[in-house]
Amino acid sequence: MKEQLSYESGWVNHLGLILKRGTWTNFRWDFSAAVFFSVFNAVFGQFYIPMALRNGATNLEVGLLSAAPAIGLLFSPLWANALSGRELKPFVVYPNLLARASLVAVAVYPKPWMFVGVSLLVNFLGGIQAPAYAAFVTRMYPHLLRGRLMGYVRVALGMALVPVTYGVGLWFARSGSSGPLTAAAVTGVISILLFANAQEVEATAHTSTPRLGVSQQWEMVRSNRPLAIFLVATTLSGFGNMLASPLYQIFQIHQLNLTDSQISLTRMVYYGVLLVAYFVIGWVIDHLSPKVAMLGGIAAYIVVPLLYAVGGTYGAVMVASGFQGMGDAAWDIGAMTYIFKSSPGREASAFGMHLMLFGVRGSIGPMLGTALSHSLSPVWIWYSAAAFGLMGYVVLFDPHHRGRGVSTMSWLRRAGLGIPPH
Repeated sequence: MKEQLSYESGWVNHLGLILKRGTWTNFRWDFSAAVFFSVFNAVFGQFYIPMALRNGATNLEVGLLSAAPAIGLLFSPLWANALSGRELKPFVVYPNLLARASLVAVAVYPKPWMFVGVSLLVNFLGGIQAPAYAAFVTRMYPHLLRGRLMGYVRVALGMALVPVTYGVGLWFARSGSSGPLTAAAVTGVISILLFANAQEVEATAHTSTPRLGVSQQWEMVRSNRPLAIFLVATTLSGFGNMLASPLYQIFQIHQLNLTDSQISLTRMVYYGVLLVAYFVIGWVIDHLSPKVAMLGGIAAYIVVPLLYAVGGTYGAVMVASGFQGMGDAAWDIGAMTYIFKSSPGREASAFGMHLMLFGVRGSIGPMLGTALSHSLSPVWIWYSAAAFGLMGYVVLFDPHHRGRGVSTMSWLRRAGLGIPPH
């Protein structure tokens, strides 16, 4: 009776939470979409580069594939600006629909240049939908429960990805890339069609904020000290992660000679840890802060290249895959919630700036890493990646730390970022 009255009054009790009926409906659509998205995520996120390598991709093409997500985000501030005052959901649904369906082209014609071209298309469209999704999710879930509900959805994704990844690895090993790519396209389309049923149920007082030009968006960053610190820290640590990332898969295939089944096991470890990390990160965000979650993610990104550099064995790769899962979970929801908290009413613009900076570091990092691999040992590149991660951690951890009379914030101002002291 209590449950019935609660439902009729517009509130429900699920997952140990008191939720609006619309919030609960959004969660169910989001949850269902995540389960179907697991196939697309496993294929495109974890096996796409190994598939390209098996089909003859060069180190340069691997660099382009690793940089493609970042290249697609270079224009995110422009897209974020275009979103102001508009309905958000079409900018989430239609780019994703086209992007996910495009994997059929690679399934039909699996050539290295096709892998690269489709990856660039998918990620260009991702640059459109990412700031729209960041703003849309603030209308889907209430502020106080957003981290936990997003964590639950990602837990569902992680739970599905563990068996899906193993199955995709076996399928790829036995019959090649065409079948998994086709399945990814179909399930990806189903996923976004399910998500399209989510609605804006949270009121916001900032729906009529004026559009900002690119220069005004930079001024927004300069006047928002927490956001500026966050962007500096993620640029440094994120560059280190992107510098090293393409070399991991090249090393696995060309140096360790891992089979597709062995690679699928490393991906299972990744998703298993990712699953647990989503539980933990959701709790950390709601009970501590997004900053603590991000510090944990950056720390994990520091450990990964060190394990490759010091270990360099299949066992080290397995452990590194787990730390990569920890880092990705923290960045997935930690970055978004940090920006939500630091930039209320400007979520799309602030997230667009974050994505643009990811586009810059993510375009330069993989290309530089693969280029340097011809003249330097990967070990030195991995040590350099860890050093960049450590610098990012220090900036985010204690921006007022004084060493020899100079604070980090003072150093940033001297570097010309113009971040105000208060």
